[in-house]
Amino acid sequence: MSDDRGQTVLDFVVGMSVFLVAVGFTFAFVPSLLEPYAVGEGATVIVAERGAARLAESSLAGSSLAGAGSTATLSHACTLGFFNETAPGTAAESDCAWTATADDLHAELGVDDLRGLNLTVTQHGAIKRLDSDDGPVAMRAGPAPPSSTSVSSASRIVTIDDPGDREPPETYRLTLRVW
Repeated sequence: MSDDRGQTVLDFVVGMSVFLVAVGFTFAFVPSLLEPYAVGEGATVIVAERGAARLAESSLAGSSLAGAGSTATLSHACTLGFFNETAPGTAAESDCAWTATADDLHAELGVDDLRGLNLTVTQHGAIKRLDSDDGPVAMRAGPAPPSSTSVSSASRIVTIDDPGDREPPETYRLTLRVW
């Protein structure tokens, strides 16, 4: 054997294997280091949960019902005024806690306009309507969620307290979708 021989095949294979393992490790590990600083899906879940809680527990409940300890009962007058786009403070009950109507859901929930919001109140999968002097008012707000985007949702089971109704209150599902 001579001393002027170059790299052998075995040296090349070992060197390339170590290099490829190091590159693979870097591509697998570095993104997890940067993940806490990336904007993720968790923000939309938090917005949906807090928004649904605010609507069900304070905005649509009215102050007379909110103090009664039942967080799942909405005021009929406040809910009708909210979805009927009545000016704040002029609803049938002046103790409604909402400051913006369903047409400005972003302002009511304090969410920036870059996020999409959709609010529906359903019963057995169908959007429910409240009767008003001007006709039935659908309990929905915001555009339909896009099918190409990840959507987070939060729901609350609620009843609507209608003093004029002699029937026992029915249950509804209040759902807020955020994308």
